[in-house]
Amino acid sequence: MSRVRVDRTQGATFVELFFDLVFVYAVTQLTSFVLHDLTWSGVGKAGLLFWLVWWAWTQFTWTLNLADTEHVWVRLPTLVATGVAFFLAQAVPDAYGDAGAWFAVSYALVRLIGLGVQAWVIGQDQKRSLTTWATASMLGIALVLVGGFVAPELRIWFWMAAFAADLFSAGLAGRDVWVLEPGHFAERHGLIVIIALGESLIAAGVASAEIERGLLFAATTAGAVVATCALWWTYFGTLHARFEERFADQGDATRGRFARDVFSFWHAGIVAGVIGVAVAFEEAIAHPQEPLTQGAALALTIGVALYVGGLGAASARAGIRDGVIIRFGVALGALVLTPLIPNVAGWVSLWALAIVVIAMDVLDGRTQDL
Repeated sequence: MSRVRVDRTQGATFVELFFDLVFVYAVTQLTSFVLHDLTWSGVGKAGLLFWLVWWAWTQFTWTLNLADTEHVWVRLPTLVATGVAFFLAQAVPDAYGDAGAWFAVSYALVRLIGLGVQAWVIGQDQKRSLTTWATASMLGIALVLVGGFVAPELRIWFWMAAFAADLFSAGLAGRDVWVLEPGHFAERHGLIVIIALGESLIAAGVASAEIERGLLFAATTAGAVVATCALWWTYFGTLHARFEERFADQGDATRGRFARDVFSFWHAGIVAGVIGVAVAFEEAIAHPQEPLTQGAALALTIGVALYVGGLGAASARAGIRDGVIIRFGVALGALVLTPLIPNVAGWVSLWALAIVVIAMDVLDGRTQDL
């Protein structure tokens, strides 16, 4: 066993949290990206960028899961990857323009550093699994890299192909045996959800910086805070602990597929949903008396659908049946109500979100008590 492989149960460590904070910056950049291009094209481009940012981040949850992150030769490459990820985040706003090469090269370096550390840390019993994963991953990395240097109008096609290649590589590698520590893995994904929710409040705070404080300001800001707390409860009330429990129940033969599906795949939708909600927060607080624009209304309802629906899908995949129908119903209902959002004031939309999510949490809690 490698001397850089942990021989004890560990929680998330300082270097991992530091690494995560850079990706918070990338998420913040994505929120701004969407806010400045609230069109179907803009949302699609932002979604693709989010996937690449997410895939670079989630790879490190696998890489560092069994690594001794207090060992100097694990910390150093993780810090290097953190620095490179900062350039990745900086390039997000103009990734489809002049910063395409910066984004692509930074992305490729983060992925390659992650694979390198993973190869060093992983045990002999998983070398075959890693070889399959690393080999298959090279196609997606290469497509992103090439896409960063082609003409901007062609870039999105290369990055869409990279997205498909990532899904293929994950599907291929997921069939192999992976030894993972459930507590640490679940904690890392829980922390990124917390960070994303915190970022939504940061967006609200930035939007409110120049607004005259008064009753309307208080009502709108309180709506954003209550809605965020309700979304937090939806995930951390019971689901986070239950995800970890179901993860721990898996054997080595199924643990990799469980981690891939519940955490690497479905948590991407959960975090992406928070970005959509943050966009609506920012616009609603900046113009509380005005209805949300059609684009912001879509960001709100699609964000809720992704967050709640992602939790429903992750729950179903984890074998947690109670509450799944409620979550899918709320996700569908949010999409159906999209045409109504531009007809009410922004502050009303935020409180409507808060009330719906609170009601869902109460129903979910009662279902679990039955």
